[in-house]
Amino acid sequence: MSVPPPRPDSGPPPHDRRHEAAASALQEVPRTHSEARRRFLAVNGAAFLVSAALSGTFGELFTTRLAGRLPLGIAFGTLQLAVLLLSSWWYDRTLSREADPLVDRLRHRAQLVHPSPPQPGRTGATSRWPYSSQGRRR
Repeated sequence: MSVPPPRPDSGPPPHDRRHEAAASALQEVPRTHSEARRRFLAVNGAAFLVSAALSGTFGELFTTRLAGRLPLGIAFGTLQLAVLLLSSWWYDRTLSREADPLVDRLRHRAQLVHPSPPQPGRTGATSRWPYSSQGRRR
């Protein structure tokens, strides 16, 4: 019994630029996300640790009043909130600018390789039951 020779299209896909680009994009997404997350946590963690250390060490410092009315603790808390909001905006902007295009490219590539299944018709869209009527007992 002899083994038939392999067909030209039966092997792994040929290495071309599209496959390499998709593979490199797939590797870049976690790296981009982890770098942005690391910066976000470092900035907010440092702000929290500074406020916790100052309040634990110099508690009376936070009761001093700025401009005669506003306690320093409230001003410092407001500053910490501003840092949190600014770093959240920056984190979202970074991921939107760097990671989202990579994910969009991967989704587009996946749709070219595996097209999405057909959507249900009108009867499936109006039914409240999420499954088909086959096999359902009344």
